[in-house]
Amino acid sequence: MMKVGRIHVVGVVVVVIAGVVPLFVGAQAAAAPRCPAVSVTTAAESPGVAGWAENLTFDDDGNLWVSRVLDNTVERFDRAGRRTAAVHVVAPGAIRTGPDGLLYIASGDTTLNMVPGSPRTGTIVRLDPSRPRPAVQVFATGLGMPNGMDFDAAGMLYVADGNFGVLRIDRRGAIDTAWSRRAPKNLAVSRTVNGTSTNGIVVLGDSLYVTLTMSLTGRILRVPIGDPGAVSVAADVTRPFPGVLDDLVALDGRTLAVTMTTGQIATVDLPTHGVCVAGIGQPVTAIAQRPGRPDLLIVGTESGALLAVAVRH
Repeated sequence: MMKVGRIHVVGVVVVVIAGVVPLFVGAQAAAAPRCPAVSVTTAAESPGVAGWAENLTFDDDGNLWVSRVLDNTVERFDRAGRRTAAVHVVAPGAIRTGPDGLLYIASGDTTLNMVPGSPRTGTIVRLDPSRPRPAVQVFATGLGMPNGMDFDAAGMLYVADGNFGVLRIDRRGAIDTAWSRRAPKNLAVSRTVNGTSTNGIVVLGDSLYVTLTMSLTGRILRVPIGDPGAVSVAADVTRPFPGVLDDLVALDGRTLAVTMTTGQIATVDLPTHGVCVAGIGQPVTAIAQRPGRPDLLIVGTESGALLAVAVRH
């Protein structure tokens, strides 16, 4: 184990699972008792570069939905791993279940929409995940590069937009401009926001936790929902080095798990700001907890492979 600042880099070993490509598995380091054991337990065959798994989630029936951003497709897989639907969505990003049971999908998650001054072509669409052939409906318009999303308990949707920053959308699909104006903006660098392009976002308690795609320290921001201008630092995942962060999930009331396109998963203990990093062996893009198994994560990758990652404290 190598310790750099607050980061514990967990040792890795190479394994081969069920005939698929070799993967790297993190092991718990004895010198860092707060670091969980991280292991890759299974994997799906990669469909190739076009299968880039940008984001994923489970619906209320336990089906897995995956955004194939380069293929303009969102796929549904049943509990047995069979593909049961493929829905056309332009450059799909995050997928999240709304308070109405519908599935909400960010559309327009492409770097072309990241350019300042580019047309507001990003949208949020939604569909009924229970239908054999789901039809897509537009829910919200006027976004830039919608990437990460999450709902709060009141049904408000928060979007990490790689062009505009953090946005709030009400239950009618309208952008809450007063709230969003006070939230972190893209390219508005400060001592707290030390990078650019908001990416992943998760609601935990009364706060949002937001990753920056590129920052000087691999920073995660804490944005209070009640006061979005009072932004603070939740963690510096790669300090003292620059980092490239992607999606994140709340494992419990105090722990975040974050994917990095440099090939690692980091866990963050929010009360102590402690960070542990485990190597996965390939760029990881998205992360979700399996229903009923909070210790088992499904992870998307740039190759398109889906990995099952066990995290145990």
